[in-house]
Order: sequence, then C-alpha cells, then structure tokens
Amino acid sequence: MEFWKTILGLARQKLIAVPVAVLAVALAFTGYLLMPERYVTSASMVLVTPSGGGSIDGTKPVAQTNPLLQFTDDLRTTASILILALNTSDVFASVGVTEDGPTDLTIDDGRSNPTLLGVGTTGPFIYVQVESDSPGTAAKVLSATQERLRQELEDRQNELKAHPITFVQAEDVVRLGPEADGSAKLQGAVGGLLLGLVAGFGVAYAVVRRRLFPRTPVPVPVPVPDAEDEDEDEPVTQAPEAGGNGSGPGPAKDLDETGPIDAVRLNGR
Repeated sequence: MEFWKTILGLARQKLIAVPVAVLAVALAFTGYLLMPERYVTSASMVLVTPSGGGSIDGTKPVAQTNPLLQFTDDLRTTASILILALNTSDVFASVGVTEDGPTDLTIDDGRSNPTLLGVGTTGPFIYVQVESDSPGTAAKVLSATQERLRQELEDRQNELKAHPITFVQAEDVVRLGPEADGSAKLQGAVGGLLLGLVAGFGVAYAVVRRRLFPRTPVPVPVPVPDAEDEDEDEPVTQAPEAGGNGSGPGPAKDLDETGPIDAVRLNGR
C-alpha cells in the first residue's frame, strides 16, 4: 500500500510526471516504428459436387441437380482430408512459406476466423489466410496455395479412379485482397509506453527511497587491550637488594633462612 501511495505522489509532481510521460511517449513511438508492417489476405472456399451428381448410370440420362443443394457430410470429410494434406512442411515450402520466415500461412475449416467460426461446422469450408510483410508476397502465396489445393483435390480423385463428370470442385466464396494489419505496430507502441512508465517511475521511486533512508556509516569496532596485555607491555622494575648500593631497603628475607645468630661478647663478658 505504501508503494502505491508513493507512486501516486510521484505522479502528482510535475518535475517527475512530465519527464516520465515524455519518455513513455518516445518509447511508444519508437516501438511503433520498429515493428514491421504486416499484410493479411484470405480466401474462403467451399466444396461442391457437379451438377450431374456424384454417380453415373449409363442406362439413364444424366439428371441436372443444383450443386448448392448437395452439401453432405461426405463433402465435409473431403474438406478435412484436404486440410490435413495441405498442413505439411513440404506443401508450405512449395507455396513459398519457410520456417521462421516473414510469411505465415493458415489452412483450416474457418475456426481461426471469428466470422466463419459459426458456419465452419455446418458446411465443407476451407479457409486460407496468408500474413506477410509484403502485400505482393501475401497475394502470391495465397494464389499458390489455392492452386495447390485444387490440384490436390483433383489428384486424389484421379487416384480413386473417379469419373471426371463426378469430380468435386473447390469454389471461392470470398476472397479478400492484401490489407495492412496494424495489430503488430499497436502492440509495439503499447509495449514501449508501458516500458517507459515502469522505467521512469521505478527510477524516481528508487531515488526517493534513497533520500528518505540514507545510508549510515557502519562503525568499525576498535579492539580494546586486555588488562593482561597491559601488564605484559609495562616494564617491570626490580628494587635493588639491601646492601647493594645503599639506595633503599631490599626485599625482606624469611627469618627461617637466616640461621642461628652467634652471640659476640665484648671484654670477656
């Protein structure tokens, strides 16, 4: 709680808030310029059966049927097969999409597109989206992917020895040209703005905390000599013994060490 109070207090001070705001705006503008421009193009395709139906009876004339009335689960299964077949690294490389390259390719049933999420589960849809740093590259990859999808569909029907009259076709429903996508630049700008605010107020907070709680010098302990050390350092003066130079009395000797004292008589007494 104290931290946020301090931050709010710093934000109210013009000397701090103005430089931090300038720094944040500058980093946001830099992030916007550094992020590359991205372009997105897409195509929504649907599988349809031929007007004559999916089977041939030589004994009967070919009946003319509206292809838009022949959507079945079989076509959804075919669409799923094509989606699985195209989501491989070899196919991506053949249409100009390399790993870790500037171009991204998405092939699914429409679940990646919010506008097709609801209808993607009700029909045999195939959704192709290309995102690249160049509008020309995005359009080129989209065209190559659609061509590869139709070729894959035809090759599989030929392998199954289906009659050409019964071939399933992939038709475009909606195709959008390359459009600039500003989400990447917006993310760079928001990231730069947040970085400037965090860095600016972080430095200001550190300076304020250092002023409020300055460092105090740590006292260095001084060793105190012991009494025994003092006695050892002082020179020991020994008093001279009595009779040496007559300067003072010598140390008293124990009476037991003197021995018997002989009596000296004067004049024979």
